[in-house]
Amino acid sequence: MRDSDIKFSKLINKASRKATSLKEEGLASIAKLQNRYFCIGITGLSKSGKSTFITSLINQLMHHENASLAGFSPVLSERLLGVKMHPLTDTDIPVFPYDKNYQSLTKAQAKWPASTTNISGCLLELKLSRAGRRLNPLKAEQFSLFLEIRDYPGEWLLDLPLREMSFARWSEQCQAQYQVSPRRELMGDLLDELMLLDPLSAVDDKVLKSLNVKFVQFLNDCKYKHSSLSLIQPGRFLLPGTVENAELLNFVPLLGCQQYSEEVLNEAADNSYYKHCQRNYQGYVKQLVDPFYKNFFSRIDRQLVLVDVVNTLNSGPEYLDDMRQALTSITESFSYGSQNRLVQLFKPKIDKVVFAATKIDQVLSEDHDAVRQLLGVIVKQAYKSAQHEGVQPICEATAAVRSSTEIKHQGDRGITGCGVNGEPIGYIHPTIPTRIPEGEQWQPFLDWKIPLLNPPQGLSFSNQDVLPHIRIDSILNELIGDKCL
Repeated sequence: MRDSDIKFSKLINKASRKATSLKEEGLASIAKLQNRYFCIGITGLSKSGKSTFITSLINQLMHHENASLAGFSPVLSERLLGVKMHPLTDTDIPVFPYDKNYQSLTKAQAKWPASTTNISGCLLELKLSRAGRRLNPLKAEQFSLFLEIRDYPGEWLLDLPLREMSFARWSEQCQAQYQVSPRRELMGDLLDELMLLDPLSAVDDKVLKSLNVKFVQFLNDCKYKHSSLSLIQPGRFLLPGTVENAELLNFVPLLGCQQYSEEVLNEAADNSYYKHCQRNYQGYVKQLVDPFYKNFFSRIDRQLVLVDVVNTLNSGPEYLDDMRQALTSITESFSYGSQNRLVQLFKPKIDKVVFAATKIDQVLSEDHDAVRQLLGVIVKQAYKSAQHEGVQPICEATAAVRSSTEIKHQGDRGITGCGVNGEPIGYIHPTIPTRIPEGEQWQPFLDWKIPLLNPPQGLSFSNQDVLPHIRIDSILNELIGDKCL
């Protein structure tokens, strides 16, 4: 095929997608006015299994006839008639890779889907029969509910507080965080280098670049070395997405800012470390964080936040406290409250937030509710800003894809599954507490080493097998059950 033919074909395809998008956009606009279109944002703290969760949620809805969704009222009452996937009305958002992820989970050597590294989304149309239609025959028998799912890295959400924080204030916050374990140990010599760097001295580009490389490595260690910390900023240093100006990522926190007053810092020379890093920090916020909030995040009506409570409990008190700080930080970034639907078309607010503890198939079913209650304790402080606006966040516990079974061995109940190399694995775990452990109560969880499990074997892509799960139906009911009436 000639280059001209290829270009022409691409133009035709683009025009076709645009026409389809305009059609879908028209349907979406009508649905919004009828309160039949809303957007759910799904994000998660580090290693919470978000890609797997979204894949399973779509899978359950697309195959609702055979899925285990007794906790989702439209399925239980047989009012969910069908589910169809449409192109996104916003063609600038990449499509969530559902088919690729589903194939990964159902191939002969099943593997977990790749982690989220950028924004994506999908649009589902749920065809429903109206509740109580026999009592009111004048109402339409059927209606469509459009559910837009927006997926984005949790690290990007953690950047939203930077919109209200000056560079000097952020540097001071970092200085306090880095003095505490485990960040202090993870920083190594970098902590001293940043402490000794005079913010008012003339910037040396090579020195700054070297420090920036070390700082990015430190953030990677926070996320991937040993156990994962939750509160990691700036998030795009790890998951940049599309960044046209790489210079925006070339700054570091200046830990020596606290020795100077705000007036002295503001009068620093333009070629000082302070002014140089401040400019890049402000550009980072203006060109990366602000557009994410205005064009993507602010359109969300309801929010699901996934949290790996079990593995954080296994990591120790410092990691659990860090998770609590991260949840508090992101919760304060939400705009809560119910309002007139016409106003929401232009300035939407999140009217419901669900926090979900993931991977509960790592513990016995008798401990599932304890995980949910523990999550409730962890995020209790984060709730306050939501409750102030009349929104009551909800806690749940789930396993997007159940990868374990329960057995009884020598009088003890335990967990079995398939290890990462295909080997069978079995273990017994300590009883999960409903409250945050204190003192010596932590020891059993620090001694417990949770093995990595592969997805369940034997699922068939060709036969479109439904993914096994735990309580995704309950989460669906909390998120959209009231919209399906």
